Amino acid sequence: HYLMHKIPFLYKYVHAKHHTAKEVRASDIVRLSFVEEIVDVGISILALNFLKAHPMSRTIYNVIITFLLTELHCGFAFPWTPQFVVPFGLVTGSKGHHYHHRYGRHYYQKFFCHVDRLFGFVQKKDETLQGSTI
Repeated sequence: HYLMHKIPFLYKYVHAKHHTAKEVRASDIVRLSFVEEIVDVGISILALNFLKAHPMSRTIYNVIITFLLTELHCGFAFPWTPQFVVPFGLVTGSKGHHYHHRYGRHYYQKFFCHVDRLFGFVQKKDETLQGSTI
């Protein structure tokens, strides 16, 4: 994801469609280029095949991933969402992803933010991510 923002060709032809709106909404989860959709879905399918996941496991995975992607793009930071429930700040959420959509930097990981923290891709202390709504 980071590379799609830093390499102009990839951003323009692969990822820019997802960032056409600066304000996030749940419908953004399906606003992807053909290439990005194939890569996102393809990686999930390959991982599930590699793990030899049972059909019921695949179904549960699809429900969970749809919830997480919708929550990430909903524009609200409810107290029961993973960013507040999972301890140690390991999970990013709607607030961080909204910042990412608005400014195109920081919070490159979809769900977990440990790699973002490791490389300094997190919000600095300018108070723009305060509050429960975006």
